[in-house]
Amino acid sequence: MFLVFASVGFCTAQIPEKIPAFSKFIDMNTGAKFTSDSLNTQHTQVFILFDPGCGHCQELGQGIGKALGKIREDVDFYFISMQEKPLVDGFINMFAKPLKSDKRVKFIYDPEGEFILKFNPKNFPSSYIYEAKSLQIIKQFDGENKAEKLLLYLEKQD
Repeated sequence: MFLVFASVGFCTAQIPEKIPAFSKFIDMNTGAKFTSDSLNTQHTQVFILFDPGCGHCQELGQGIGKALGKIREDVDFYFISMQEKPLVDGFINMFAKPLKSDKRVKFIYDPEGEFILKFNPKNFPSSYIYEAKSLQIIKQFDGENKAEKLLLYLEKQD
């Protein structure tokens, strides 16, 4: 994986301003293909590239799990990993159990590294928040492990 990040790092790749089309992801719960056409465009989209063994990723998953009650119902999370389901299940069970049963959260398998090629992350975890309807980027984080930073863009308004 380092080589993939290293090769991406040498390019002058930009963060995509709009959600790029993708077609090679797999929903880990159903085994079904998950493409950009699968998104609910009426919701804010949060993509998080993570590795189950990454400490920062574990902290972020745990933080989001604890904060789900503060997050708007129109926010969808996609936790994307290039690791297979058994490792991701271990991550969920050890660090992020609340995410498992929340209808707004999907765990996505990226067997070919399409996310890295399309979204140009620089570090784990890499988080992208896209606006509903226009699907334009709101904010991107590389290496951020504090859920509070993401919550500024996702919290319910009183």
